[in-house]
Amino acid sequence: MKGPARRRRWTRAPALLLLLLSATVAPAAGLELGPASDDPIWTDKPMRVDRKTQGYERLAVEPIVLPLRLHPTVRVTVFDSASFKDRGRLYILTDAVPVDPKRFCRDAAGTVAVCGQQARIALKRLIAGRRLTCEEDIRFAGVSFLTCAAGGRDLAETLVARGAASAATPRLAGIQRDAMREKAGIWIDAACRALGRCPPGRRR
Repeated sequence: MKGPARRRRWTRAPALLLLLLSATVAPAAGLELGPASDDPIWTDKPMRVDRKTQGYERLAVEPIVLPLRLHPTVRVTVFDSASFKDRGRLYILTDAVPVDPKRFCRDAAGTVAVCGQQARIALKRLIAGRRLTCEEDIRFAGVSFLTCAAGGRDLAETLVARGAASAATPRLAGIQRDAMREKAGIWIDAACRALGRCPPGRRR
């Protein structure tokens, strides 16, 4: 075989080898052979996307809830046993129903206790000068509804267990029943026990 013909044969060899490899590897990889397209895979022109015609799988994205760190000072303003103000913002415990700070409770023997003030002081002692780890359940304007813990102890749970608040959500219902049975805090009052919370109105 003469030189030019031999050179043409070896020039076509790589292309022929590539064709044979693609015919073997593509089916093994689950790919289908077909004519190449000259259509661009991207464009530099604005295009309107119709989401209704897209068949992509939609994956649910869970929101990342970062803990809120609070450090109320010893001079924190506490309004009742479930709300306080710190640095101009009002915070309310989501799971606790506060006691009216002017509420008086009377036990079976007729002894009167300033249970409203005692409940308010209970919250202040739990948060003043302490570092709180909270999650915001609801936030709007200057108010945040929170689930908070201090020193690893849930604030609402602690207050309900001491009879310094009543349960606002079902998760604390069992703790409230225990506090009522022990007549802790506001539960010394028969009217409070009858309703499951202290009604307003009994003031001295």
